[in-house]
Amino acid sequence: MGTKFAACLTNLNEYYQRLLHGSQPLPSGTDMANTVKHLSQTLLSVLKEAREAPLEMIKSQKFDSERMALYPNLDYKQLYNALTQLMDVIPLIHIGLQAFGQALLQCLACLLPFLEHDLIDNMPYLAASSISVLPMELHQDIVNYLCFYILPFTITRKTEDNNENSASQSIAAVIMMIFQYSNNPAHHCQLLECLMTLKPGVVKDILCVIAYGTAPARASAAKLLFYYWPSFNPNLFDRRAVLVKFANDLSPFVCQRDSCPNAGNAEAGKVCYDHRISITFATESPPPLYLCIECANEIHREHPNQMFYDILHPMQQVSMVCENKNCRASDKSAISVCFSTECASYNGNHPIRYCQQCHNIRHNNRRGGDHIYHMALPHISQLDAQTRTYLVQAIVR
Repeated sequence: MGTKFAACLTNLNEYYQRLLHGSQPLPSGTDMANTVKHLSQTLLSVLKEAREAPLEMIKSQKFDSERMALYPNLDYKQLYNALTQLMDVIPLIHIGLQAFGQALLQCLACLLPFLEHDLIDNMPYLAASSISVLPMELHQDIVNYLCFYILPFTITRKTEDNNENSASQSIAAVIMMIFQYSNNPAHHCQLLECLMTLKPGVVKDILCVIAYGTAPARASAAKLLFYYWPSFNPNLFDRRAVLVKFANDLSPFVCQRDSCPNAGNAEAGKVCYDHRISITFATESPPPLYLCIECANEIHREHPNQMFYDILHPMQQVSMVCENKNCRASDKSAISVCFSTECASYNGNHPIRYCQQCHNIRHNNRRGGDHIYHMALPHISQLDAQTRTYLVQAIVR
């Protein structure tokens, strides 16, 4: 295995050199894709043999040495470097670019569990930056890989010093990259809702984009700030109103099981984080395994000890009033939106907006302490210095 792996890395370096220097014959994207696919399959084969739970261990930096010890001694860092190099010469690929782009994204996601701390931190921006060189046909794939395979395992990682990790700190740059190069508002909504599910302070990143981003990125970020975040002043809006959906063409993420009876049509509703189950039922996809309800039930019957978790679905609408069906407040103005699966379960697994009373009931010192929710920005005097700077610059721009 090690010899073949090294040979593939040599081939990738040769592809890079030939493209960089224009040496004939130039490699085609199809040839490069086949090599990268072989490396992805090697990674999945290695991962399937891991006895522990790599997707659980990757959540914390303190388990990195134990996680890396699960695998044979292959040059994973060199593969990362080779893929990064190839991204630099993508504009020089004239044949088979889409095939190579798909293989590249797949390999990046497969490689994630094998990387050390600093490279894990770099992965979100690396994947996002591919949107600047890959064709428009792959923009949805890029956003999907970010939202389902990369961001959930990178920006939430616990560091040894308990500070915010570098991947999380790079989110403003990730948003800027996607908002600049994709002109599809659905991609912007999908990325932002993913981030709002994972990170409580996303509004700071949005303000950073509005303050310092390119014109297209700033425009989209500003629209989404007012679209998603509870109003600074609810009296400015008709409280009975529902804001018009910013993007109606969100592409549902479908079941990834190889033998799904409704392949390509059944929306994923469950996720399984067991890497062995994932690779068994989706042989070419990186873990975790996203499943429709029918496939999840079928696999659960075969493997009753496995856990299958609900997936948060996109927001259907942005209501100005509380969405708690049992709300008894006199003032039903929405002041928060919660992205936790517990609260979302009361709203068909969609994020739910609460009034002040319902928010206090759901999130207090007895319950909901670990929920990720978003509220309107406080008064500027209550913001930290950096957020205050972003806000001022955003207004000036």
